[in-house]
Formats: sequence, C-alpha cells, structure tokens
Amino acid sequence: MIDLESSIRHEKKKQQSVDSLAILCLSLRATMTVVSSYTIATVLSLQTLSTCIIFTLGQYIYSYYLQLYPYYSNTTVIHFHSTQKNLSDKCLKTSLSLDSTAQAWAQQKSADLFFWTNFWSCIPIIVMTYILGYYTPKLGRRFVLLLPMIGTTIQLIIWLTIIYSNLPEYWWYIAAFLVGLSGSDNVRSKSKLNNRSLFCFVFFYKFSILDFVLNLFITENTHEHERSTHFVLFGAISMIVSAIGTFAIGYYIAWQGFNDLYWTALILQIMSIFIVVFFFKSDRHRTLPSASNRLSKHSTSNCFDICTVFSFKHRSQKKSLALLLTLLAYASYSFIYTAFIVLLLYLLNAPFCWSSKQIGNYSAAALICFGALSMLGMKILTRLGASDTMICILSHVFFILASLWTAFAQYTWQMYVGLILCSFGGYQHLLTMSMISKWLEPYERTNAFTLVTEINTIMKVLGYCIFNWIYARTVVNYKNFTFLLAAALAFIPLISNM
Repeated sequence: MIDLESSIRHEKKKQQSVDSLAILCLSLRATMTVVSSYTIATVLSLQTLSTCIIFTLGQYIYSYYLQLYPYYSNTTVIHFHSTQKNLSDKCLKTSLSLDSTAQAWAQQKSADLFFWTNFWSCIPIIVMTYILGYYTPKLGRRFVLLLPMIGTTIQLIIWLTIIYSNLPEYWWYIAAFLVGLSGSDNVRSKSKLNNRSLFCFVFFYKFSILDFVLNLFITENTHEHERSTHFVLFGAISMIVSAIGTFAIGYYIAWQGFNDLYWTALILQIMSIFIVVFFFKSDRHRTLPSASNRLSKHSTSNCFDICTVFSFKHRSQKKSLALLLTLLAYASYSFIYTAFIVLLLYLLNAPFCWSSKQIGNYSAAALICFGALSMLGMKILTRLGASDTMICILSHVFFILASLWTAFAQYTWQMYVGLILCSFGGYQHLLTMSMISKWLEPYERTNAFTLVTEINTIMKVLGYCIFNWIYARTVVNYKNFTFLLAAALAFIPLISNM
C-alpha cells in the first residue's frame, strides 16, 4: 500500500515536471515568434540608408556622360574624384554654347538610359508585386522580405562590375531586369534624388514589397492599442535616417566620389540579409497536395473577385460611379506625379547646375518641410471640417501650382519655396484608401486594396518610362516641358474628384 502511494506521488511529480517543461518550451517558442522592435528598426534603418545611396546613381550617370562628351574627353574611363569637380566647372561656364551642348547631350543620354532600365524592369515588377503580395502567407514573410534584399545585392554587384570593368550599357538593363524579378522597386527610381525626399509627395508614398512585409511584422509584433504609435515611430526613424543620409552623402560625393558609396550600400544589404536570416523566424505555411489544389482554385476565383470588386452589380449606381471616379483620380495621379522623376537631371542642368552638396541639402530640407507642413495641413483642413474629396481637390491644385512653379523657377531660393507647395500636393495618396472603404462592404476591402496597390504599381512604372522618354526628347529646346505637361494632366484627377 505504501509502495503504491509512493509510486503515485512519483508519477505526479514526473507529470508536473513534464508539464513544466512543456510550458517552458511553449514560452520560448512564443518568444521566438516575436521580432524585436529594435531588430525591425535596425533593418529599416539599414535599408533606408542603402536606398539613399542607390538613388545617387542618377548623379553618377549624368556625370559619366558629361565626362564622355567628345569635346571634353576622348576616353571612356571615369575618374571618380575628378568627375564631380569637372561637372561643377563645366556648369560654371554656362556662357559657352558648347558647354550647354554638352549638358544637353548628357541629359539626353541619361534620360534614355533611365527609360530603358525602367522599361526592362516594369513587367517583372508588376508581376512580382502581385505574386509576392498575394502569396506572402504561403511563401512566408521572411522569404518575401529577403527576396528584394537579395535582388538589390545582385544589382549593386553588377553596378560595381560595370563601374570598374567599363562594361557595355546593356548590363544596366540586365541589372534592372533582375532586381525587378525580386520585387524591389529601387530600379524604378534611379534618377530621383531620394525616394523619401526630393519632391516630397512623389517619394514619400512608396509601395514596395519590402515595406509591405516590414509593415506586417510591425502589425504582428505590437498590441492594437500601441500599433499606431509604432508606425509613427518607425516612420520617424526612416525620415530621420533619410535626412541625415542624404545630407551626408552629398558632401561625401564631393569629397571621395561615388564608388565607395556603392560598396557601402552593398555591405548594408548583406548586413540586412544576415539580420533577417538569423533574427526573423521563418513562418512559411506548408500545405498538403489536396489543400494546394483547393488554394489554386481559390486563388483563381479570388483573382477574378479582385478585378470585379468595383462592379455596378455589387452596389447602387451612385456608389459605383463614385468608386470608379475615385479610382480614376488615384490612377491618373499615380501616373502624373512620376513626371518629377526627371527633377534630378533638371537640377543638374543649367540654370541651376547643382552640386552633390546642394542636392543633399535640398533633399534633407524637403524631408523636414514635408514632415512638418503636410501633417499640419491635414490637421487644419480636418478641423475646419473639409471632406476627403475637398482635401483631394485642394491637393491637386497645389500639385498644379508646384509643377508650374518648378517649370519656371530660375534660382535656388525658388526651388526651396516650391517645397511649401509640394508639401500639400500628396493627399490623394493618403486618402484614397479611406475614401473607397466608406463605399465598400468589409469583406470587399481586402480585394479593393489589393487592386488599388496593383494599379499604383502599374501606373508608376509606366510613368517612369514615359516621362523619361519625353524628357530625353524635349530637354534641348523645352527642358521644362515635362513639368508643364504634368500640370496640364493634373486636371484629370482634379475634375474626377468634383
């Protein structure tokens, strides 16, 4: 009897030990599923700084072609330390007709190169944006997060090989195609000053697979009551890193040139990949063959639902018409604002002839101006009782004024004043999701947001190609034509919101 009681007590202790071990394992597993906010902030900062460096390629390409102009040089080898100085010296001699000819030639060649790189990347980006965005739950967020980083790493390796080995132009197109296959949008912005700075409403509202997945990690790893605070915090971190990065990069280019920066960007990408591999837990969902077949059928059906979400059959004719007009305004705006992709080339040309220092200073000032004025303007308009539609109409008016102001600006101070106008020109991007959600049922919103994101991607890549092509063919006689065209086209979203 005593032995039986002893045996029972022993079994109970053993079971308690097993339960304690199980609880410990579950606790450890739960801890591992949470990605530290510091880890996310580190990856975001590394990617933001790398992106700032990548977007200096427009300056490098323009300097490269200006150096190649037959009158100035008969060699195809670029000396990085002398390129920036030669560019500034040539721009100072604007009274020489031959100098303006060299600038026009370099502008044309640069815009043509950007057109073809965007052309070769546009189809891969459109397709991969949909595939990676839609199949993220199946592929796993870590895999989808790694893919754009790997693509950008390959792109930087090819760039450095082109620079050091003087490879033919088509290697730029190969790099663009490969990075497009990874879902990264870095290739689409080579001639911008910075994706979050120069012309603020163009670069701040950027959809990319990498940003999309980081947002998923932020959402999962924060409680609902503190989620908004975390998004604001991470946005502030990205903006601060961008401001400091663009400011410092401008001075570094004037001091040491471009090649060290691209090595730095490559190292930053490798560091990001290392952090994601070892500190982000894999969450790939495995499915049985039968489940995969059901998923495939569901995906086909859901794809159809996405394309028909705004159909007149689902709601009244008035609501459907309002939805379609809002979608038209958003799609046309997404296309039109890409006209400012040529702003970097525009500022490197006469009469501005900006140096890398001036570009860095302007980019940092743009970030600060946008961060303060756009949010302030939104709060004031909201408190005055302005509707979303009215705010969008005012936003397009400011866009038109900013485009005209930029087209006719002749001095540096005028470009800085123009930042005030552009700070209020991006509300269509902010409010479109909110506007269409009011006319949709809750179960329709996911499909609608997916469609809106895909439309944004398509219109942007088309805009990058078309406006680069237009600028290359008008820069000699009408260098401000692209901005005048953008101002005229902006009446389409303006009228659509009325």
